[in-house]
Amino acid sequence: MTKTNLINSISKINAIFLLVLIFSSCTKNNKEVISFYENGNPKLVYFTKMDKNIKYKVAEKMYYENGKLQYEGNFNNNEKTGKWTYYFENGAIFSKCDFTNSKSGNGWEVYKMDNTKIVSSKDKIDEVSFYPEGTLAAIKFRNQNQEKEYKFFPSFKVMEERNYKGNILNGQTLSFYENGNINSKNYFKDGMQDSIYVLYYENGTTQIKGNYKLDTKVGKWEYFREDGSPDGEEIYGDEGSLLKPRDTGLKYYDKEGNEIKF
Repeated sequence: MTKTNLINSISKINAIFLLVLIFSSCTKNNKEVISFYENGNPKLVYFTKMDKNIKYKVAEKMYYENGKLQYEGNFNNNEKTGKWTYYFENGAIFSKCDFTNSKSGNGWEVYKMDNTKIVSSKDKIDEVSFYPEGTLAAIKFRNQNQEKEYKFFPSFKVMEERNYKGNILNGQTLSFYENGNINSKNYFKDGMQDSIYVLYYENGTTQIKGNYKLDTKVGKWEYFREDGSPDGEEIYGDEGSLLKPRDTGLKYYDKEGNEIKF
């Protein structure tokens, strides 16, 4: 190869490299850290691009304080689009869906921390709600076997689990503390509380235990201190009348001001 040809070849290579560099710099998305944690780790990160001197957000990532990814997804015209994935703090997947042509998402899959799938992409989604920062707050769905609703803490742990029939509360409802322990357990019949009701302390011990009959307290209601020791009881009739009040030191009076003795 002559010296002239060699120079021409090098010039062509340099020109191609320059074009690739220019193209890459024009199409590359800019990374912008929107907020930080106190430890200095990034919290919210935007990815943007310029088009006709207008800046658009094309992607977003949120991180936990420990640096682990909380969620990631894309934007088009400032609307969520494409596949979005949300993660527990340990890195396991909490949920994923596709926002293409849907503001509420398609093909939702939702998991508990132990990787148990609680919502399948085949389920019919009736309602979805989000926290202000965009994470899943609640999802209501149905399939051939069940009609349920889950509510979540911002940490993605289950806050409440409800069962429905014909869009009316039926069956067991559970609420949880963020540590995973049950907060309360009760049952519904056609939208009214029916059967056993139990309220728990955050450490797992029982606080209140009683029964409802069509939204009315009936029978014995027991109260407990956090250490498990008894803290009084109430007795109700079948129609809901208070037959024996809980001994709290309070006195009860009728309309004429006479003390009621039980």
